[in-house]
Amino acid sequence: MRNLAHRRVSLYSGLALAVLAYPTALAAQATAVAPVGVPSLPVASPSGPGPPAAAAAATDQPPAANAAATLRQVDPTELILFSLELDSLTLSDSLTAYGAPEDPLVPIGELARLLELDIDVIPAERRIVGRVGAQRRSVAVDLASGQVRVGTVTFNLAAGDAAITDGEVYLRAQVAAKILPLTFAVDSEALSIKLAATEQLPIQGRLERLARLRDSANRGDAQDEVLTVETPYRLLTLPAFDVVGAAGVEATTATRFPFRYDMRVAGDLFWSGYQGYLGSDDKGIPTSARLTFERRSLQGRLLGPLKARLIGLGDVYTPGLSIGPRSVGGRGVSLSTVPLDQTNIFNRVDLRGELPIGYDVELYVNDVLASGQDTPTQGRYEFLNVPLARGINVIRIVSYGPRGERGEQTKVVNVGGGQLRPGEMTLELGVVQQETPLIRVREAQPEDVLSDGQGGLRAVATVNLGVTQFLTMSAGAAYYPPNNDTQRQVYTLGARTSLFGVLTQIDSAVDNLGGAALAVSLAYTFRGTSLVGRHAEFQGGFFDENGPSAELTDPILRRSELTVDTSLPLFDRIIPATIRGLRTEYVDGVVDVSGSARGSTTIANILVSGGVEYQNLKNPTGDDFERLSGYFSGSTFRDFKWQLRATLDYDLLPTPEARSLAITADRDINESLSLRLGVSQSLSEFKSVSLTGSLIYRRPWADMAVSADYNNSDRSWRVGAQASFGLAFDRSRGRYIMTRPGPGGGGTVLFHAFIDANANGLYDPGETPVSDVVIEGGESRAATGKDGKVFLPSVGAGPTARLNVGLDRVDNTFLKAPPSAVQIQPRAGSYTEVLYPMRPTGEVLVKIMLKRPDGARVGLSAVQVRLVDPAGKVAAEAGTEFDGTTIFQEVPLGTYKIQLEPTQATRLRMKLNSDISVTIRGDGAFTPDVEAEVSFEPRPTDTP
Repeated sequence: MRNLAHRRVSLYSGLALAVLAYPTALAAQATAVAPVGVPSLPVASPSGPGPPAAAAAATDQPPAANAAATLRQVDPTELILFSLELDSLTLSDSLTAYGAPEDPLVPIGELARLLELDIDVIPAERRIVGRVGAQRRSVAVDLASGQVRVGTVTFNLAAGDAAITDGEVYLRAQVAAKILPLTFAVDSEALSIKLAATEQLPIQGRLERLARLRDSANRGDAQDEVLTVETPYRLLTLPAFDVVGAAGVEATTATRFPFRYDMRVAGDLFWSGYQGYLGSDDKGIPTSARLTFERRSLQGRLLGPLKARLIGLGDVYTPGLSIGPRSVGGRGVSLSTVPLDQTNIFNRVDLRGELPIGYDVELYVNDVLASGQDTPTQGRYEFLNVPLARGINVIRIVSYGPRGERGEQTKVVNVGGGQLRPGEMTLELGVVQQETPLIRVREAQPEDVLSDGQGGLRAVATVNLGVTQFLTMSAGAAYYPPNNDTQRQVYTLGARTSLFGVLTQIDSAVDNLGGAALAVSLAYTFRGTSLVGRHAEFQGGFFDENGPSAELTDPILRRSELTVDTSLPLFDRIIPATIRGLRTEYVDGVVDVSGSARGSTTIANILVSGGVEYQNLKNPTGDDFERLSGYFSGSTFRDFKWQLRATLDYDLLPTPEARSLAITADRDINESLSLRLGVSQSLSEFKSVSLTGSLIYRRPWADMAVSADYNNSDRSWRVGAQASFGLAFDRSRGRYIMTRPGPGGGGTVLFHAFIDANANGLYDPGETPVSDVVIEGGESRAATGKDGKVFLPSVGAGPTARLNVGLDRVDNTFLKAPPSAVQIQPRAGSYTEVLYPMRPTGEVLVKIMLKRPDGARVGLSAVQVRLVDPAGKVAAEAGTEFDGTTIFQEVPLGTYKIQLEPTQATRLRMKLNSDISVTIRGDGAFTPDVEAEVSFEPRPTDTP
């Protein structure tokens, strides 16, 4: 392809005026009479169009009052092409930006791809999420609310700070510098941007990959487009599996040769998705199983006018009421019309997910370590009653495997006051047999943690209705067994509003046994500090299961709680902190006072988390209990090579004592092999030291590991092996294939690239496949084979997922491709077929010439030229540059007429002197340049 240095047409429109005015000036000096009335084309400012006045003024305005005000429209006339440099290396010579040249709107998705940042740009959800830096600070930009959270810092976008297209999110360079570990040196004259990293970037350790960073996603207008592919529910699909099996030899345990497995299965059946799980004990005997059928719609298109977003059948969970029954699982049915990423600040959320054998998970809320779990419940982790702060919340669930595996899920939740628009209604419903699985593989055992009401019927429903702009009413009903002796009926009524900027919620409840409750909740944000308080009064033995640390067997008299989320300045850093306090008074006179304080910060690229927890239990009998304990955790990803973790647990009351210390180190030796080393020490008994070592071998079809553990206190040891793999049905091969773990918990994709000769968008027999098309998505990166197909076995199961398509390795560059960003909506066990039709194209250089009176021919700039097919459809349109040339690229094969844009031609009385056609063969050969001569009609003579 030709590579001309294109600049904005406005930079050269002044030259067009001079060229067009030349015949008139010549006529004034010549004795011969020259044509008069040659018009002049419009002149733009030589510096190029800047931002609209309103947008420019908004730059210095305070944060926008509403989310819509933070977004501006992308104006195509403000297009600027910058060169982009990092460490004196040119990353791009055509970074697309818009707006003011001194502080342009830069594409965050393109920057993330160029710099290999762990950033996901999701225009469909108006979000940017990810992690940056060696300390893995969280990044969340929510354009819907105009809020930004970077690690410990939260700020609002101002008007004009952001713009969005179908395939990209743009932020002003000054705003991007607050989010990314970069500084931007913008030279508006040279149209260049020089980046400087404030922290080490992944790309700086892998400079050899620069050659393939640029792909077709950054060419032309394709970056502003997204190819959306639906993933419909099907009558029946072959299931996908994830299997984890572990076996070994132990020295001192009762099970000399332990063998354990976890199996997960997912697919479609009867136009809904299903997920199944089967787990065993150390003897290989099944101990737990679950099966859930689920159908979801992000847009709320289920059950017609009900507009449901989620329907579940099988092992599901009931919703919880604001006062009274909590969320409990069992076999039954559930339904919800509530948006999946929103919640009420006064409602605590329950977080659940898959937890394979030997894994432990940590929960971070706004970069503060909130909790952890290392023992799965039916193959899952559960974080219950998790409080959130007002506004945007970044929830991270980080999983650590026994062989050095590390995974991270990020969820962004908008938390408001629970107020709905007038007339808007939401419904949540659940009916289950409490804590009873759909498939019972064994009877309940003493070690199983079950409530007293296990096996009873639990039915819960709640409705919220927006009455006015400032008032939302809520009503709920429940029928549930708090214990084996009673079956309660509870009815609630509440209101949500805002009084003088304070979110207010009032809830009342009564039950069929004479119990009653009243609760008042308030939330306020003051100078970046979120305050949430709640006080509830109970009488008649009313049971409230939703309170933290609730003792479900004892009736409650009253409960008060306060949550403070803030950021504390300390020297030159900001520490996010969460402080919680709770006082519960029971009918029998017991008073339980508890609290916690947690914080996180980064010291020398180490993410440090610490906290203390306090409990004081006073009994009327005088048998009091008091405890103050704490923890310390540190983790880092040293030079993007070593992953180091350390944890310390200790007690301060009743006796100061360090309980335990654990340190692990993981290192990737190469892409296939990694090493884990670990040591743990019981500090209360110094003779108890545990050592562990693992060697992990990763292949495209499985993960395998061998490990050894030793404890010197009892001289126990264990040697074991573990294999993890997935099974997915590859339709292109017509058989199952082994993959790394993932298909059983996420979606699969069959990508098919081909030359669409008849331009119908479908693959027809005889059409040529396209090989070496690179696709990246989820944990997969692969290229199409000779048949133009590639199977991606795991692309995740989030609300949306993005596939990036690269054409750098494709031999034939004269192909017009669909957008390089492909958006899908995967789910566990789903199958998506992506057809990627590519049309043969060519390019042609067209030059528009003007013949002067002296016979000389000069190029004419700023002329709008079209290529028109035989049916009269405009195939391409462009403006000529300063020398009268323009290049039409990616033009589909065919014969086209060259025409002038009618409106401009009529206004300027301009016409082509002859009919000219051009033929694009689409065979990869260059099309000869074309010259077209124009002339101007004389100005009409005025009639008296």
